[in-house]
Amino acid sequence: MSDPILADDVVISRLGPADEAGLPEDVRALLADHHHENWIQVLSVNPDTARRFAAYFGSLFAAKGRQLPLAERELIAVVVSATNGCGLCEIHHTRALGDVLDDPARARRIALDHHLAGLSPREAALAHLAEKITRSPKTVEPADLQQLRTLGFSEPEILEAVETIAWFNHTNRIFISLGVLPDEKHFH
Repeated sequence: MSDPILADDVVISRLGPADEAGLPEDVRALLADHHHENWIQVLSVNPDTARRFAAYFGSLFAAKGRQLPLAERELIAVVVSATNGCGLCEIHHTRALGDVLDDPARARRIALDHHLAGLSPREAALAHLAEKITRSPKTVEPADLQQLRTLGFSEPEILEAVETIAWFNHTNRIFISLGVLPDEKHFH
């Protein structure tokens, strides 16, 4: 069994660290591109996992060229992560949502309790769907998707919302299971 991953003498994961010097060049580049954040260090234990994860994340969260605006995708990330109790993803995406909204306080309110954050009808519908799929996906009914259509969501936007919700449930479970600690920089 390997020792847990350490950063500045703090355990950042339940897995042992990757030997960065022994990693393929493209994975070392991923580490650098993501500022050696704890999540990418942990995923680099398996270079293939790091590659898959970073590619999917980069595609899903590209600033442009997606169905939903970045602010709505970040809203989904925050609501799913808060619902699951994934501190790593919640703090990371709350900061990202605050940057996109240019309103860090509003992003923090959404993370604490989106029901009290004064969401627009469109945002509230996305948050409701995110929470429902996260807690009990079998309870999603045609009426849930119809509500989105009524608010102007297209079929491709609805699919991207569901994809983003599902992907965050996937990533939350990885990081919660591995005990990945949020980076210190997210607390300043």
